Amino acid sequence: MDSFAITEGLVSQEPQDDQTQSPVSAKLTEETNKFQRAIAAWRGIDLTSTIAKLDTTATDIVEQQRDALVQRKDLAQKTKDYKKLDDESKLVEYKALLKAYQSFIDLLTNQGKTSSSSF
Repeated sequence: MDSFAITEGLVSQEPQDDQTQSPVSAKLTEETNKFQRAIAAWRGIDLTSTIAKLDTTATDIVEQQRDALVQRKDLAQKTKDYKKLDDESKLVEYKALLKAYQSFIDLLTNQGKTSSSSF
């Protein structure tokens, strides 16, 4: 007997006497059990809420990609501006540039975690 069908409660756990069942009725019972399992699995999927969750997740990922692009361009501009500074100004501004790089790394890390956990 199929253990999945038993655990899902689709068939009874009482042993059946194979001698009393004809091959045709045994085949029909087996096909019915397969159909019932398929219906139970389909109900467990809950497709409408799954699609809504995936749409929300995809929208969040696109927004994070857009934010990363904007922040990357901003960081590139800050780096160009930093390179143009004289040595004394660079000593003062390096902390801000370092902080910008760290925040960009944090953004990418969080984006990767979100994407991985979503799918």
